[in-house]
Amino acid sequence: MTTTKSVRLSKKGQFVIPKEMREALGVKEGEELLVTFEGGRVVLTRPQEYARATRGSLKGTWGKSQRAVVRYLEKERQSWE
Repeated sequence: MTTTKSVRLSKKGQFVIPKEMREALGVKEGEELLVTFEGGRVVLTRPQEYARATRGSLKGTWGKSQRAVVRYLEKERQSWE
């Protein structure tokens, strides 16, 4: 479902998230949101949803096994000396 609403930016760069969008997102006054700029768009996300969506995204970056990761870290630490 895509919903589009027009909002006006204040002098301070603030805008109000329309009520139906706040309700759909499940956020209330004082709650924290993450603001991401991706592909020319601003995306608002609840921190829990962002954590769930990105969990495991770096898996295998430093090695495919624990031993490979340990070797990678040792090599990096040696380069600091």
